[in-house]
Amino acid sequence: MNPTLKTLTPTHMQNVPNHSNQSNSQKSYSVVIAEDDRIMADLMAMNLRRLGHRVAGIAANGKEAVTMALKTRPDVMVMDIHMPILDGFQAAREILTNYPVPVVLMSGMSDARAASRAADLNIISYLVKPFSPAQLKIAVHLAVAQFRGLAASEIVSAA
Repeated sequence: MNPTLKTLTPTHMQNVPNHSNQSNSQKSYSVVIAEDDRIMADLMAMNLRRLGHRVAGIAANGKEAVTMALKTRPDVMVMDIHMPILDGFQAAREILTNYPVPVVLMSGMSDARAASRAADLNIISYLVKPFSPAQLKIAVHLAVAQFRGLAASEIVSAA
């Protein structure tokens, strides 16, 4: 299993570009949400905005997530695993093939198989629904920080 995978459990409801136009100290990111449950997507968007992030878009399925990610080039993706057309794993694979971006996967189920599939894709953060705004904040910041650290270490090891 990839040691960079971080699993968060619920308590309640570099030469890779620095995608953000804001400084690291502000910790504000452009986010694309991919979630087929519109109420959940709107709730996440509201919480991300309250945390100071900009929601670049909300995709209702995996195919929309790929298109939106490649068009808006967000700082981070927050994606449900279980979505129509392309699931979160398929969408993440397609996005990461074309655009290196940190991905936070989320699911209503906590299972080792999903965590293993996420690790195989080098997904850095995984949330189990329901999760609190504080857990979402941690997952987003952790994904971006770990992604930037991985990118920097890959550049150094390639030199």
